Amino acid sequence: MIAPIRVRFAGGSLRDLRVAHTLDATEKGVKLAGLVGDVKVDDLIEIHHRNKRAWFRVIWVKYSEKLSQKLIGAVCVEPDKNIWQMDFPPDPDEYEEADDR
Repeated sequence: MIAPIRVRFAGGSLRDLRVAHTLDATEKGVKLAGLVGDVKVDDLIEIHHRNKRAWFRVIWVKYSEKLSQKLIGAVCVEPDKNIWQMDFPPDPDEYEEADDR
């Protein structure tokens, strides 16, 4: 899922929102790119998508030479929030996987 987002670092004001975009998203986490600035593992960021927002913790940062930008992985620290305005399919349980074989 590629979607435009805005990002605010913990301690920053709403005037400090930065533009970025998702490369992939789930209910629990997000992979994003296009964020300019210094980002470190364990940073708290607030991701704004349309009219919803939630706090995420950065769990990895990688520089992609192919894309000439940083790739960032973050996990939602507010697990009851789904800011993506879509329903994700449930993870298959072990019984469903066994039936598919």
